[in-house]
Amino acid sequence: MQIMTAAELLQKYVLLHNYGVETGDFGPMLELFADDAVFEFENPRIGTFWGVKIIAGVFRRQQPDSMLVISNIEDRGEAARADYGDEANATVRQGTITIDMENGRIKKLFIGK
Repeated sequence: MQIMTAAELLQKYVLLHNYGVETGDFGPMLELFADDAVFEFENPRIGTFWGVKIIAGVFRRQQPDSMLVISNIEDRGEAARADYGDEANATVRQGTITIDMENGRIKKLFIGK
C-alpha cells in the first residue's frame, strides 16, 4: 500500500470533511488523524484540541456546516499547506489549512489566516 503525500492527505481531509458536512458522518475524516493528533486554530478563542477522541467530540458538538474549497496547495514533504474558503464563496480566501503528517496520518492540523 502506497502512503499518500502530505498534499494528497490534505486533499483527502477536505473531501471527507465535506462528506461529513453533507451526511453528518465525520468518522471517515477522523480516521485520517493519528491518535495523538493536534487540531489547532490560530484564533485562541476557538482553541487547540489534543487527541483524536477530543477532536471527535468537538466535531460531534459543533458540526461544521460549510463545505471547504482549497487552492494553492504546497507540498512540503511531511507537511502541506493550502488556502481555503467555503463553497458558498469559493473565490474568497478565508485562511490557510496546514497539516503535518506522520506515518501517513495527520499529526497536526492548523487553521490560520
